[in-house]
This record gives sequence, structure tokens and C-alpha cells, in this order.
Amino acid sequence: MNLSVPRPFSAQKLQLLKRGQYTGIPGQKSCKDICQALPINLSESEENVTPVGNLSLNKNELASLTLTNVMLTNSPHVFGGSWAFRDPNLTRSNVCNFTFTSSVAIIVPIRNRWHQVPALLHTLIPLLRKQRVCYRIFLIEQADTGPFNRAKLFNVGFIEAAERFQFRCVIFHDVDLVPINDLNPYGCDEQTKKYAVHLGVGLDVRNFELYFPGLVGGVLKMSNAHFVDVNGYSNMYWDWGQEDDDMEKRLKAKHIPYVHMSPSIARYMAMDHEKQPRRTRQVHLRLLGTAWTRMASDGLNSLKYKVLQLNESHLFTRILVDIRESTWPPLKSRIFRRFIRYIK
Repeated sequence: MNLSVPRPFSAQKLQLLKRGQYTGIPGQKSCKDICQALPINLSESEENVTPVGNLSLNKNELASLTLTNVMLTNSPHVFGGSWAFRDPNLTRSNVCNFTFTSSVAIIVPIRNRWHQVPALLHTLIPLLRKQRVCYRIFLIEQADTGPFNRAKLFNVGFIEAAERFQFRCVIFHDVDLVPINDLNPYGCDEQTKKYAVHLGVGLDVRNFELYFPGLVGGVLKMSNAHFVDVNGYSNMYWDWGQEDDDMEKRLKAKHIPYVHMSPSIARYMAMDHEKQPRRTRQVHLRLLGTAWTRMASDGLNSLKYKVLQLNESHLFTRILVDIRESTWPPLKSRIFRRFIRYIK
């Protein structure tokens, strides 16, 4: 199988994706496919699960979890971290024979933080199941050791997820933010059709308060149509910072309103990690000043990458990618010549 993507996703494919008509690669799965592949009878971990609100969790205990722990307590899954609810009140012939309105791709960018994955999945999977969301979880891993590009990994995740799974909306989820209230809505609801929905509002390290009014980072839910309308995230934010501010400008430019969920339910525990130096803040601020003028040509329609490895495990689909460009970072840009000087 040829895993590389030699050119950007075409405008025609993006429009099909926007309208929910993109068929993806052979073997792309729908929620009906997922439902039919799962056992007809619910497992013990799936039965009688209803949201309870705030969860009682211990950060040290979460940090000690392993993927094996999570797998044993969250069976079954199929197709690389996929799941769908099967109504026990329906007959075998009818249980999967309806329209799944809440199909969600969860995109998690990662590099060197695999130790945080069990903690995230430990609460995320039960939350999704309590809300009866049909989902598939994708971990998009940057292969190289150069500056991290979180936003570009989000774009890659969206495209790769669309090839393999038919979903109506997407959640861009940082790996270190563990949901600790299971009422925070992760499904594709009526609100998501009208707004981009900022879920990652209240962090324990910020006293569960919104950091600033224009924040849309941490955990963001969008319909496919809205994400295509803004041309995805910018691909140009190498290293940390300002990529979410760029997205906020894109939403405003396309007149797509966004809402913050109430911090009474949009609550997260931020797992400890080594703070990354923000060596490129001034470069990123200059980029941010051109967000509106760049968005038509910088994003999904200019995305280039190579898939190096794809693994479908019990809990998630891992996709290892090379996101470096042929001249990397793009040296034709004066702003990236400055970038090189900043990171040396």
C-alpha cells in the first residue's frame, strides 16, 4: 500500500468531504459497519452507563495507568479504536439499521508523550460511550525531531480520518487534557451545526476558568463543513504557540461563530509535562498578523506529508507521519528565515 501523500487534497475532495459525500479509501468504515462488527450484546462496561457530571479522579493514579489497564476496562472496540452504541431494545436485524447522527473523529497530535495516552483514554472512552457517540480515535504522531507542528498534525489527522471513517464532526484534542466531567457534549449535536464549540474551557491549573475570551484551543469541536470552510488550521506554526489564535481569526473571517461550553461541565485535568520553550513567539505573532490573508492558501488545500506507518490497535489508530517539507521550514519565506535564526 502506498502510504505517502505526494500532493495536497484536491478542492473537489474537500467539497465532497464538506457535504458528507466523500467515500475515502477502500475499506472506509461507517458507523453501521462498526455497529455490525461489534458483538450484538453489550459488555458489562457498556451497560447501564449514564453521565454523572463531575468525576472523582486522582492525578497520580491516572499517571500510573497503562494501555493494558484501559483496554481491559473498555472493551469492545473494532477497526482501530472505533465503537458504536447497540440498543438492547432492538432486534438483531434492526440494531444497526438506522442513521447514526453523532459520528465523531477524535484527533490527538502526539510526539514523546505516549505516557499521557492511557490517562486520556481512561476517561474519554467512557464519556463517549455514556453519550452514545459513534467514534473513532486517531493518534497522529510526528516522526521527526524538529520543531513540533501541532496544527499541521490536526490537518493530517482530519484528512487521514476522512479516508478511513465516515464522520460528521471532528474533535481536536490535546493529549494532556483529561476530561473530568462527562456532561461536556462530545457528540455532533444541533449546536455543532451552527457553531465551532470550544470544549476545553476549564482547566484545573487555571481554577476552571476561561483563560481569555478568544481562546479556542485545548479541545475544539467542529463540523466537517466548518472545518473545510476555514481551510483547516495553518500549516506554518512550527514550534509552540498562536496556532489556536490563528484558527480563531479564521472562524471570524468566515463568520462562523464559536461558543465556549460552561466551565461547570467543560472541565479538564491538565496532566503534568515538561514545559516547552516558546522560542518562536515573535515569529508566530508576525504570522498571526497575516492570518486572514493566508487562510485561502495555507491549510488543508496546501497540506503535504507522508504517512510512514499506520497501526490499528484495540484503542486507537496510530498514524506516524513525516510533515517536513522539501525545503523545511519553507526557506522562500522571509518569516521562516527569521524562524531558523530563532531556533538556532
